[in-house]
Parts: sequence; structure tokens; C-alpha cells
Amino acid sequence: MTRADHASSRRLRSRARLLEFLKFRVLAAQLTFFDAWRLEDSFPPEQAAGRATALPPLDLAAFRRWLQPLWPEAMALTDSDLHDCLEQAHRLYVDAPPARRRCTDSPPASL
Repeated sequence: MTRADHASSRRLRSRARLLEFLKFRVLAAQLTFFDAWRLEDSFPPEQAAGRATALPPLDLAAFRRWLQPLWPEAMALTDSDLHDCLEQAHRLYVDAPPARRRCTDSPPASL
């Protein structure tokens, strides 16, 4: 195994461990987990439904400050790696909003 392969393997393991570290925190807090590091104050009303499906821009320096005492191993990851982990945690662990129902004048079909 070359030095580059070893570094890449270590980076992937760190990313996987960070994702596991974030898992229950995101599951428990849902969208509010990301609020402390959002660069935007809020989504405009027309984009509110998209909040559950799109990760807003995040302040990665603030996220690093929060993460450093809790998971120092993650400090070796690049900002891109941190963002990718946060994006993946958002995608995997934030509950999707319920689908909007279309109103119809006809009653539901009976079984």
C-alpha cells in the first residue's frame, strides 16, 4: 500500500466515523441540528418546504469550533470533507416532509 493509499484510506475512515458520530445527533435534533452553523437567517417562505431536502450554506469554521473538543480526529478532514459529511447526514437522517396531498372533489376509491 502506498503512502497516498494509506492517507486516502485514513481519510475515508475518518469521514465514516464522523458520519456515525453525527447520526444520532441529527436524528434527535432533525433540522435544528444545523441551525447553529447556518449562514442564512432563514429560508424565504416559498423555500421553507425545501429546507428538509436542501442543506443551507454552513459556517464550517463555526462547525469546526463546536466539533474540535467533541471529535478532535475530525480536525484532520478538509472543509470539503466536513461539508460532504454534513450533507450526507442531512440527506440520510433528516425526515423528509410529508408529501403534499392534492385535493380532489371525488371521494377516495373504495377497496
